[in-house]
Amino acid sequence: MFKVKWDSKINGVILADTANEHEDLSSPRPVYFEELDLLGFNKYWIYPKSEEPLLWAIGRKYFCKGVFVAEAKGGNLYETPEIIITEEGKDLKLKPINIKKVIKKNRKLLFVLENEAIDFVEDTYKKNKKKVDFITVSFSGGKDSQVVLDIVSRVLHPEDYIVIFSDTTMEIPYTYEAVERTKEEYKKKYPKLKFYTVKPVKDALDLWRYFGPPSRFHRWCCTVTKTAPFVKKVRELYEEKGGEKTPRILVFEGVRSDESATRSNYNRIALGVKHLNQLNAEVIKQWNSTEVYLYIYFRKLPTNSAYRYGLSRVGCLICPFASSWSELILSRLDLTKPKELLKIIENHVKLLGITDKEKIKAYIAQGQWKKRAGGEGIDTKGTFLKSIISNNDALFTSVNHRENLNEWLKVLGSVYIKNVESKTEGELKIVDKSISFNIEEQELSNTSVQFKGIVENKDLYNNIKKIMYKTTYCVHCGACEAECPTGALKTFPIVKVDTQSCINCLSCVDFSEKGCLLAKSVQMAENGGNMKQEHRGGIGSYLTFGARQEWVESFLLNPEEWLLKNNLGNKQFESMNVWLREMELIYKGSITETTKILSNLLKIEKDMVWEILWINLSTNSLICKFYLDFYENWGISIPQNELEAKLKEAYPNVSERTIKSGINSLLNLFATTPIGNDFKIGFIQKSGRMRVINKVGTENINLFSVLYSLYKLSSIYRRKDFTVSEFYYKNFQGGPYRLFGTSRETVENILRTLQEEKDYLVRADLVAGLDNIFLNENLNEIDILKHYLRKKNAI
Repeated sequence: MFKVKWDSKINGVILADTANEHEDLSSPRPVYFEELDLLGFNKYWIYPKSEEPLLWAIGRKYFCKGVFVAEAKGGNLYETPEIIITEEGKDLKLKPINIKKVIKKNRKLLFVLENEAIDFVEDTYKKNKKKVDFITVSFSGGKDSQVVLDIVSRVLHPEDYIVIFSDTTMEIPYTYEAVERTKEEYKKKYPKLKFYTVKPVKDALDLWRYFGPPSRFHRWCCTVTKTAPFVKKVRELYEEKGGEKTPRILVFEGVRSDESATRSNYNRIALGVKHLNQLNAEVIKQWNSTEVYLYIYFRKLPTNSAYRYGLSRVGCLICPFASSWSELILSRLDLTKPKELLKIIENHVKLLGITDKEKIKAYIAQGQWKKRAGGEGIDTKGTFLKSIISNNDALFTSVNHRENLNEWLKVLGSVYIKNVESKTEGELKIVDKSISFNIEEQELSNTSVQFKGIVENKDLYNNIKKIMYKTTYCVHCGACEAECPTGALKTFPIVKVDTQSCINCLSCVDFSEKGCLLAKSVQMAENGGNMKQEHRGGIGSYLTFGARQEWVESFLLNPEEWLLKNNLGNKQFESMNVWLREMELIYKGSITETTKILSNLLKIEKDMVWEILWINLSTNSLICKFYLDFYENWGISIPQNELEAKLKEAYPNVSERTIKSGINSLLNLFATTPIGNDFKIGFIQKSGRMRVINKVGTENINLFSVLYSLYKLSSIYRRKDFTVSEFYYKNFQGGPYRLFGTSRETVENILRTLQEEKDYLVRADLVAGLDNIFLNENLNEIDILKHYLRKKNAI
């Protein structure tokens, strides 16, 4: 909310209403002796083992009295970081920071922060107390929820709200300690305040073995381990009070904008963001992390000890969104459960066909497992679903199914069954429709199911297919139970549907594209278990076609009409749908805000449009990311057969045909668009019958495309501060060098120009050996495009 400046006299920080661009800092965090010991700073500095912090950090850089004194470079789950001591940081003798003095200097603005938050809580409570059945504080044991709990407790009577800690069973041990300390303190102050702890029905280790490791594409973990247990607990409490339907809940939580670009787009008060009947209120939405730390000191709140070891965010032990820094710190703490979770990831990598120990470590350390988009590398233990269409009938074979089909069908309508010899004959009545089906148990735990005359009714067919997924894969995780508005569905220990309460709303079916989160997570392993099916969701999904320039630009000129009327063949259209999704131009069949912006931009800056599309592809397209990951250097030539060999090495269980299809799609993209022909990301030439890709790159890139790439990068790394040096690190996952091969000199000149913009879009400290970049905490990549169009008077 406020600016942050150094207070060099007392080695502190000062909140301020205003600050010039050289003073405003990007949320320094306090650094304690535990972190310094953990990383090996005791080899270079002398410092006491004090309760108070000793200095400050911004990202991986350390500051004492406002002076840059050290940096921790590199490091990951398996490797220690390199500690670099600056000239000013040599032979430091650190003293504890006088927190009382720091708080005294910030007291006035801390009161402003507190009072605004208190007013928000009070106003939200008054407006909604009669509209909801429960008021809760979502407590994680981290710093943000600690602050929210304190503020809510200053406004509401302890009997007017409850506190719920969602134990994912993947928490850091220090989190459990923090939760217990907090309970004790609040119980002393407010004896009538009720604390509850909720857990998933199965331990995280078991869930990981079923679902496979969560990824940035398959975030089943949040729903299964947090949302579902939370909703289930509130529903149980509501039923104890005599409630019958799903309760309406007001949740005060500690989500902040500067945590990610996605979170910055959340409304401060939003209904149905996490659950249909849940109103989420973000109490400290605009606070930066420095303000959070200062408030904790100010109010002497219990603190999670994990922050003392260097974590800037406290969450699950292993997370697909965790930074390499978090992984580095946690790996040094020598905890047991992360090692068990890592074993599951290692087994996942082995199932991908990678068996060399060092390659497995490299795969994990580089975060490749976090990019899992399908079910490759997941052992389904022989459970899978096959389906075919015969005339208008749908035939399914469920192998090693885990639940009762007749029970699940009740969520669609009334079910009537009778047993005839070895078959079960059934009838499903949905309002005025009657659907006949047969169930036949076969050998080897196979169950054959035939639904008659349903295929022409697309909605009905899709719903029944989802029920088949649920029947086949259900492990009673409770995710769909949390969606039921009447409490008619119970999923543990077995599935039971109360037909008197069920209103056939299909909420438990429609919440996931396959009706079941586990089915979605393992979908690529479907027709036969361990990777028997080819990689249809990524490598082979383009069907050899590239996204031709004329196709894309025709779409952008008239997006809605193009989707309905175009000259592409079926396979070409199917391929283009994939490219358009990965370019972020369509989402679930609808055009996106990006499309609307680029449609305008195409008329005035065609090259910039293609620069933006390449940035989006580099984030979303598996084949494009492969190209950038395996060939980081520029100024090289790569024969097509070498590319194919590298891709086969990365995906050994994918067929040669699919490998060639994927590479052909990439080369056709380069050959038919400015991405290859003008930007020289992959300029195609022929050598005899072989195509050769020349990875040349460009220095001629729009300033705002560079800025867009940085804001896109912030959503990947979940931070708004970078260094120019990072862009040139091996394995760095974005930035103008990785995407365009742009030199450091050009990038720095672009940054200097951009920070001259009237509005604060980016700040770059590029003097005196610094190379820090600070993005505006309140903007995202879409805002950058809008700003550019306004600048060009195009909107």
